[in-house]
Amino acid sequence: MILRRSSPTWTLCVLTIPQREPYLRRLFESLRSLGLRRGRWELQLVYNWDTAEEPYAVERRLRKLGKGLPLSVHFNVRNPSIIGGRIQQLALCKSPLICFIDDDLTLHGDILDVLEERLRTHPVGLMGIPSLVEDTNRLFKPRRATPHIDADGLRFMSVQGMLVAGYRRLIQDIGGFNVRRLFWGEWTELNLRMLRSGFPTAYAMDAGYMRHWHNAPESPTRNKDGRQDHVLWGLLCTALEYDAIAIRPDTEKFWNLVERRYLAYSFGKSASASDLLGSVLRLVPRIATEWPHIAEFRDIARKHPFQFAPFHQITAREIADVTTYAEAHIGPYRRAVWGKERRRQPRPA
Repeated sequence: MILRRSSPTWTLCVLTIPQREPYLRRLFESLRSLGLRRGRWELQLVYNWDTAEEPYAVERRLRKLGKGLPLSVHFNVRNPSIIGGRIQQLALCKSPLICFIDDDLTLHGDILDVLEERLRTHPVGLMGIPSLVEDTNRLFKPRRATPHIDADGLRFMSVQGMLVAGYRRLIQDIGGFNVRRLFWGEWTELNLRMLRSGFPTAYAMDAGYMRHWHNAPESPTRNKDGRQDHVLWGLLCTALEYDAIAIRPDTEKFWNLVERRYLAYSFGKSASASDLLGSVLRLVPRIATEWPHIAEFRDIARKHPFQFAPFHQITAREIADVTTYAEAHIGPYRRAVWGKERRRQPRPA
């Protein structure tokens, strides 16, 4: 069914908590400055906290912050984890295009127009834009050192949170967000599953930019209490769900990153074996509880059309193969937005 002209094309989804309201004010100010056409988009805010404050009081305060914006406010008190909030965001969205935005950002440039044009002309499953470190010109994401493939004006690689755009229905069809990524790793896993399902992920390097304000509290990777267990839990689930338990040529990249990056920034460079063992022991009961669901997920993952391992360093040939597959399967998602499908014109040799 083609979207009616009066219905929004985009839903901008923001997850927030009480400690971040000063950052939310700054995000709303940047959205106003973009001058986005009314009726084309709506702003969905999920208050991801079990607050003792009356919801109507919170909503009045947030609406005052978002004055002039097409804002709706919702509350996630049953499962206020990051993944619980993400699942609620996706469930609330009714528009064909969705854009997840972190609350510690400000947005700058012609973002929605360029993202929409890239999605319309390239068979991409998830798309992001560059981010700068606070008020500097230093690139934060995508990191220049991270392996990537530049082709057709896009940078093909995993799109790491902060701002992720795509088709609502496609995200739902590949299974939505993984319920086991409670506070860390939800975007890494979704990117991997999207790529294995046959839809590449990429950054539009010319679609404006965002500024990432690093001092926001309760960051799962920087300053949240218990982040060590959250990161280790995500790594354990990844290894179990995607058959990456043993070190093989295809999983070597995953294990190198676990050792050199993820364990170091979670536990500290001087972490002891007892620290790591203690975290594993705290997680053993959860693994036992989740094991039937992990095994079921692993069986599904073994049937994905592409069997890339976690953190696979993709090649230009593989990007071409996945893009060819996506071009043959992305039609229904495009038609839900634009009606008649518009295929990408092949580039001259």
